[in-house]
Amino acid sequence: MKKIFRKLAVLALACPLVLAACSSDDDAQRLINVVFNAAPAVDGTLELSALEGTEVMFTDVRNQDAKSFTLDAEGKANVAIAPGTYNISISKTVKNEQGEDVKMAMVMENVALTQDLQVVDGKVTSLPMSALGQDFIFSEVFFNGETNSGRMMHPDQYIVLFNPTNETLYADGICIAVTQHISWWDKKPWYDSYYPNRVPIGGFITIPGNGTDVAVAPGEKLVIAFTAVNHAEVVTTVNDVEIAYDHAVDLSGADYEIYYGPDASDVDNPDVPNVLISENGDSYGFFFQPRGYVSPLIFRLADGKQETIDAFIAANASRFTQTTEEGDVESVIWSVETSKILDGIQTSDVPQDVKTRCIPVVVDEGKFLVNGCHRQELCIRKEIKVGDKIFYQDTNNSSEDMEDVNERKAAGKYQTAFPLGWRKK
Repeated sequence: MKKIFRKLAVLALACPLVLAACSSDDDAQRLINVVFNAAPAVDGTLELSALEGTEVMFTDVRNQDAKSFTLDAEGKANVAIAPGTYNISISKTVKNEQGEDVKMAMVMENVALTQDLQVVDGKVTSLPMSALGQDFIFSEVFFNGETNSGRMMHPDQYIVLFNPTNETLYADGICIAVTQHISWWDKKPWYDSYYPNRVPIGGFITIPGNGTDVAVAPGEKLVIAFTAVNHAEVVTTVNDVEIAYDHAVDLSGADYEIYYGPDASDVDNPDVPNVLISENGDSYGFFFQPRGYVSPLIFRLADGKQETIDAFIAANASRFTQTTEEGDVESVIWSVETSKILDGIQTSDVPQDVKTRCIPVVVDEGKFLVNGCHRQELCIRKEIKVGDKIFYQDTNNSSEDMEDVNERKAAGKYQTAFPLGWRKK
């Protein structure tokens, strides 16, 4: 029965794609005139004249054909384009008065252009670029999960943090959060009250310590496992047949483990220290959705003490009241200032894509999409060799920075987290 339901669900997701493919070619032959107006996402952060000569890119969602148009001194572009659904983007780096690089960026996804003289307003974020070679970044995030084989969901998920600087960094106090908004949802009522200046989060984990306890040398990594065991040794019995994962990863040598406790039927490796878990009871909490519908991000606290975590939550929790048919519902929302985010990846899957962006474009202009649930598809950055060290491409655009999942699988590449003793290899 479950197999039938899954097939029906797949067909339901596929139907919109089939209908789109069958649309008339007549629209593709005619052009409509669209007026695009750029405006600052945050008042006072952007002079529109700075956008003069900047290209705004329109990418056809159906065939990925891209056309660019030039903004004038008022942030306006006259666009002649075929009717359709487009992703619209702006990307430009300038110097501010202090000589810092400032990234002006905008991403609008799945914009339907159907009428002549249609007006599209785009909010451009303009903030100093951060976390480019200054603090930890994600080098790998395995949220997709291995083929499930009937076992507990996602125990083989993991995170790899990388030090891209030329100095030792301390990881205690580093927090990894997941976005509260789901990428394929319509915008929730509270969304515009926060984004893009703040990012609501459902929960986060923190590496414990006093702030200088966990040293990570330049070009080195730190692995956080959801379950720190050798998953190649784990089997499950289905219809009296023992089944193991096809491409299991050894996480027994992880640096830290996410342990939810005995009430969650979780497994705790006593040889691997646990992170501290903080979850907002008014949200989904901290977890990795295997289709990428919640997106990961990194921020830093002064240290990894529980009192510091509690102080952060108290300072960054707010209440939102939503009026429903049943009456007013009040929810507590935790959020992180965008300027405090060190790294983040906008994730989702190919069938749904990104309906509502959860990671601001100054953190990630692009997106990383998997093909479905439990496909062994790893989110890993492209390698850059510096001398005899491996570093990773980080341009704040995951569409460009991450390896292609289909090319990796065709080459027989799956997870790459490191087994016990990996630091000595």
